[in-house]
Amino acid sequence: MLYELAHWLQNKCPWMWEAVEELNAAVCGLKIGDGRRLQKCMSVGVRLADINDAGRLADFFARQPEDSYKWFRPHGFDEATLRKLLRRKSYIVYVMEEDDEIIGYAFLRCFVNGKCFLGKMVDVNHQGKGVCTKLCAVGMNVVETLGWRMFESINKENIGSMKASQKACDVIVVEELEDGDVLIEDRPKGTLKP
Repeated sequence: MLYELAHWLQNKCPWMWEAVEELNAAVCGLKIGDGRRLQKCMSVGVRLADINDAGRLADFFARQPEDSYKWFRPHGFDEATLRKLLRRKSYIVYVMEEDDEIIGYAFLRCFVNGKCFLGKMVDVNHQGKGVCTKLCAVGMNVVETLGWRMFESINKENIGSMKASQKACDVIVVEELEDGDVLIEDRPKGTLKP
């Protein structure tokens, strides 16, 4: 219900959606703070992104082949859109780097109700090497630090993304969505009883 309402607002009343976004960002920003404690959640090679990364992130997305976007279209990939996301306090954006090159991108889209939605993408030349698993694990560290919960929408055919989440977290299927997507909740590894 809430999911449908959000999409309706976004599509039919963009001015209202933007006002809700700004309010959500302000409240989330109070909970998240300046990011110093989140920096402790990062692991080797992973760091919080900042406004100066907008151009590098746009280049990262431009390098990916078109089929990388089959299941990943959470926002625009141009520098202006990325700059806006990096400023918005309801987004926690982090990157994994190797040799000063971004090889992995992830964000937590946070809401005032304590739910965060993880989005992640790995450079085509670094897939299958544990980057996605590391990005998921960092996301779990962040939400545990905040005392929030982490969710993802993953297509059933996107086996690599699901396996990465399962390696980093305990995964619960919450509901089946349209177009073959499933909504999952990620929990800290080892917290689900068999």
